[in-house]
Amino acid sequence: MGEEAHIRSARPDGPRYDAGYNDGKLDSYENLLLLCPTHHTLIDKNSGAGFSVAKLEEMKASHEQLVTESLGVDEESQRELSERMAALLLVWEQKMQLDRWESVTARLNQPIPILDDASYSQMIQAGAWLLKMRWPNRFPRTEQAFRNLHHVMADLLNHLQNCMESENEFFWRLRRNYKNIGWDPDAYKTLFAEFQVERFFLYVLVVEATKAINWVIAEAANEVDKFYRFDQGLILMRDGDGVFKNWMLRLEYEADELSGKTPAPHPGKDAIVDFLEEGISRNAHHFEGYNLAALVREVKTAL
Repeated sequence: MGEEAHIRSARPDGPRYDAGYNDGKLDSYENLLLLCPTHHTLIDKNSGAGFSVAKLEEMKASHEQLVTESLGVDEESQRELSERMAALLLVWEQKMQLDRWESVTARLNQPIPILDDASYSQMIQAGAWLLKMRWPNRFPRTEQAFRNLHHVMADLLNHLQNCMESENEFFWRLRRNYKNIGWDPDAYKTLFAEFQVERFFLYVLVVEATKAINWVIAEAANEVDKFYRFDQGLILMRDGDGVFKNWMLRLEYEADELSGKTPAPHPGKDAIVDFLEEGISRNAHHFEGYNLAALVREVKTAL
């Protein structure tokens, strides 16, 4: 499995860091190499002292020239497109924090959801990256999966912005307005119901984001590289209260959700919130104790 290697590091203390290099190009194809794990470690050894920027660019150009000479023009164009897409997938993995997704979801799925400031900032950057990306037509299902992920992330980030409050300089917590009033049973009931809607809507969006990420992985393995994440597999989501209950869930869209020429499995904010409000208006504790994956299936069945 290939790994994304930066010719110039994005970190000031990283190998071959160049303060004068355009920040916008750090994760571009121009500054990336696809290497096996062994050679990735080798070029970065001793802070990259053994492999200069010029040397790596020469190696990359030499390899590309060799491939060009061995392939026809059309084949070479397809190869370059596949390599660029593979590099973008590895950039996407980093921006979406796939290696930390279990811990991020564990905190967001707690009875009082929290999110550390670093993860929140990274999610905002990932959302902006997804918004601006332009995907090649050669990988239509992968493009559809990325567009769906963008819609989920837009809803998730918008919801986090509206319902989270800063607990301290390191953490954000789901706002609990019902805790900030005096003795007023009617106001308490209304505000607690609002909290429950915000809380369970967040749970649904975390499940949807997990499914959306795994759809991207599945389609990229079908269209871009059959060995994509062959070793790592899909990502898992953590559910439970973090103390007495703790489940690891593998979540994917059902076949019927992906049917049709242009599937869009994420139903969007309004439909989900309407469903949640209806149940919570009858009983504020209506969804308590639900397995989150089962909750999402019930939401979509009702829609």
